[in-house]
Amino acid sequence: MSPYVGGPAHAGLRGPASARSAGGARPPRPAATRTLRPSSPHSGRGGRTRPPASCWPNLVTDAFTEGSRQLADAHAARSAAGTYAYLFRWRPTAFGGSLGACHCVELPFVFDRTGVPGLRGPQALLGDGELPSDLASHMHRAWAGFAATGDPGWVPYRPGEDRTVEVIDERWRPADG
Repeated sequence: MSPYVGGPAHAGLRGPASARSAGGARPPRPAATRTLRPSSPHSGRGGRTRPPASCWPNLVTDAFTEGSRQLADAHAARSAAGTYAYLFRWRPTAFGGSLGACHCVELPFVFDRTGVPGLRGPQALLGDGELPSDLASHMHRAWAGFAATGDPGWVPYRPGEDRTVEVIDERWRPADG
């Protein structure tokens, strides 16, 4: 996998020659990859530009978010059953807080298993900080309710302008997705 924008691993980003139109002009680059001069420490081989390392988490998050949004739109448009979406934003203290609200961190809360020793500690998924007091029981009830009735207890997602998702962290609230 090439760390440079334009490699085959970055199909969603426009690369040098492959992205030229029939007239030879390049389309604009995504904002995360603009600005870099040839003398920049972020310049890659052959004049290709790579985004600063700090951009990667945002690019990955955007890729997951957009894919999830497209899946929710497709399901809501084709299913008579309700479509429900959530954004889990609780951030563990693990690894000095660098994980953020990472992929799968909600699973110990979904299954109400936050007390498993292997999940706690400075180098474990949930970190060694205090956990929100009722987040696990609330999350578990929502998932159990969804399994039993098809309704987790929050507003259904609807494609288009009203893309309401449930934002979950220390408190729960609906927000436009």
